[in-house]
Amino acid sequence: MPKVSVIIPVYKVERYVRRCLDSVMSQTLTDWEAICVDDGSPDNSGKILDEYARRDKRIRVIHKENGGVSAARNDGIKLARGQYVHFMDSDDFIDPDYYEKMIDALVSTGADAAVSGFVTNVKYTKGLLYNRMRVVRTTFGIFKRTNALSDGYVWRYVFSRKFLSDCGISFPVGMMTMEDMDFLLRILTRMRLLVVVPDVLYHYMFNDLSLLNSRDVEKRKKMKLDYKASKKFRRTFAREHGLIWLWRMRKLQKLPYVGKFFRG
Repeated sequence: MPKVSVIIPVYKVERYVRRCLDSVMSQTLTDWEAICVDDGSPDNSGKILDEYARRDKRIRVIHKENGGVSAARNDGIKLARGQYVHFMDSDDFIDPDYYEKMIDALVSTGADAAVSGFVTNVKYTKGLLYNRMRVVRTTFGIFKRTNALSDGYVWRYVFSRKFLSDCGISFPVGMMTMEDMDFLLRILTRMRLLVVVPDVLYHYMFNDLSLLNSRDVEKRKKMKLDYKASKKFRRTFAREHGLIWLWRMRKLQKLPYVGKFFRG
């Protein structure tokens, strides 16, 4: 059994996927498997995945018809064998000691999940860095430390696979955007214990070919509807779980932070 299963949905990322896989292959923790789900990509992404799989037996490739990122992640969960699970985007990359530090924190605390900080070159979001380790045990504390009502990025977390299995929650198929937010909020309320891990980073990178940057009118219309539905869901969710104060403060993006990018 590998220590961690890295689930990577792949679609139209031939310019970026090598960097993503190189960062996984360069990890100081070597006991991993990467499950790369080629979601019917029309470019050379699938061929690149096959090339890497021939080079490293820890990389497994699944080729399927296009079904969206949620379906690809759900397929990856079914195939995962690791003690822990990480959902990685194929145009991003991670620090060389990412899995070593995240899993050390998980093992030492027995947490259901570990969360890291991140840096980005994306214009519509800020980075977030943690300056010390914390173990968080309350729902309010978890949402305050993660800023999850705004930063609903599932790739910031490494989960216990047993925890995911016990929750029985899958990614919502049919959403074009905000699908990770929907999944993450439902998961975090089930969490018994979360560990915040400092000094390690996920690199969230701008991809001008990504769905978020699509110029397709119908796709953009669907994304706007998904975002509107997500905003309504988050507001109701916050009210039902005693998080309405965090919801009201989300626009400021200052209260949970120490300085501009750092949180204690």
